[in-house]
Amino acid sequence: MKLKYILPLFVAALAFLTGCSDDQDPTYQDGLRVSSSYITLPLEGGSKTITLKADADWTFIDQTWDVPETDANGNVVRDDKGNVKTKKITAPSPTWLTINPTSGSAGETQMTISAKAGEYGQVVKLKVRCGGLVQEINVQQGLPTPELATCADVIAGPDGKQFRVKGRVTTIANTTYGNWFLADDTGEVYIYGTLDKDGKTKNFSSLNIEVGDVVTIEGPKKTYNGTVELVDVTVVKIEKTLVKVITDPAKVAKEGGEIKVEVEYKGIGLVPTIPSDCNWIHQTDLRLEEGKVTAVDPNPASKAFITYKVDANEGEARKADIVFKSMKNNNESSVTYTIEQAANILPHGENPDDPFTVAEAIAKCKEIGGTSDGKIYYAKGTISSIQEVNVEKGNATFNISDDGTDNGALTVFRSKYLNNENFTALDQINVGDEVIICGKLVNYKDATPEFSGSVYIYKQTKASNDPGTKNNPFDIAGVISFIDGGGTGEVYVKGVVSEVVNAFEAEHGNGTFWISDDGTKHGDSLKDFEAYRVLWLGNKKWAEGDGQIAVGDKVVICGEVTLYKSKSIYETVQNKAYLYSVNGNTK
Repeated sequence: MKLKYILPLFVAALAFLTGCSDDQDPTYQDGLRVSSSYITLPLEGGSKTITLKADADWTFIDQTWDVPETDANGNVVRDDKGNVKTKKITAPSPTWLTINPTSGSAGETQMTISAKAGEYGQVVKLKVRCGGLVQEINVQQGLPTPELATCADVIAGPDGKQFRVKGRVTTIANTTYGNWFLADDTGEVYIYGTLDKDGKTKNFSSLNIEVGDVVTIEGPKKTYNGTVELVDVTVVKIEKTLVKVITDPAKVAKEGGEIKVEVEYKGIGLVPTIPSDCNWIHQTDLRLEEGKVTAVDPNPASKAFITYKVDANEGEARKADIVFKSMKNNNESSVTYTIEQAANILPHGENPDDPFTVAEAIAKCKEIGGTSDGKIYYAKGTISSIQEVNVEKGNATFNISDDGTDNGALTVFRSKYLNNENFTALDQINVGDEVIICGKLVNYKDATPEFSGSVYIYKQTKASNDPGTKNNPFDIAGVISFIDGGGTGEVYVKGVVSEVVNAFEAEHGNGTFWISDDGTKHGDSLKDFEAYRVLWLGNKKWAEGDGQIAVGDKVVICGEVTLYKSKSIYETVQNKAYLYSVNGNTK
């Protein structure tokens, strides 16, 4: 084990435990202070009271927490793969923790923080706001001692629990923050953030972790949009791989071709293996070059140069993972090299990977006329209204459109459900669901464009009603809580235009304006939100002939959001957001 990776973890734990002692000095901040900013509570549950002093009204900040779903009996709910189902809540604390009181006025307040009995150690960071000041309070229940686990254990385990896992690095997605995939014989887990040997972020490259290395890490589990993650992990041990692929993964045209792959290895020989179900790839040459020992490099890597022939593709897109393996003493390392080949592409609209928009499907209906041309088409849209779900007959009739409204809608007539199976429940589809429809197109009686005949739902993405989504945009307080809680990614924000700073113009293709809940420019960072250099409707640059926004317009904005700290302005990220709708219109 490499001591240099264990030491920071020990020091960090020691610092935390020391900071949690009852004798800790109070945390001071002009206008807002607490008697202890680090609190420990026993695993079997308990409470602790601290003193908060404030010069004005104060309140705990709502944050977004992932908490387990429970049934009517209070039991944790799991999906068909055994994963704990989670839901997002917006509150001052997660469900296992309570705060009393959560707000107060100027002066001195005795505040009690309590935890329910838990099954494992966990740590959270609470936030208190007083005017423009924010005080953090770290709460730890039990000791988050990680246990050695498999990827399957992590996947099945609860969010928030600390895990220690050993596995092979399969893919590195981000070399700054350290986002990568770790796999063992039981599954694969996404690592979202890796701390360096000093416990700092954004320094992943200093660890020299490569694809193929066997790494032991530890960190808390989180499920984000269905993806199981270990977040901001600490590296315990790195076992360097004996084999490394130098050549980038290959993307081959449908016509096929030749690929040359360079591999370095430090074991006794190299064994390349093509998967048995990939008879469209053939190894045609293998040349080895032994490493030369020098005073500078007494253990040089040998090199292998392998040539592959890829056959022409007559069907769908396909992929192969070629395995390169090398052994030395009792150690064995293997890495994969991916070859992807393009499909023999079907025309636009006849390819499920390249479906029509609803507008294009309507135009095709009018081109076809009242009698089907017999071809199977695909169109992608959002369910805007549902006329009928007939469980007895196993079909449904509904409308889809590009913008989710019935303007410019296409009728889907008596469609089957996914996999061309019968509908069995009324709630299998809902307004707002994004779908790809497969079937024949026709302009019924030369008046109604519709899917009719051999129709079914090829793909469905259920609409979400979580805060910050298209169906439930944040208000101003909601987006501020999201930002303060460390939220990332695209969100939807609604409001009324209160001031136009820069009208949309063609040179930059964007505009800047302020919104609030009531259309008033309050001059208060907690009530105003700046749409900073946002793009136009449809996530496109504004062009001559497009409309403009005006004070009083009701808008929904989609994109990334942030806090401009030096000016205490909550705003969109420049050119990373766009107008989703203006007064209900999306185009």
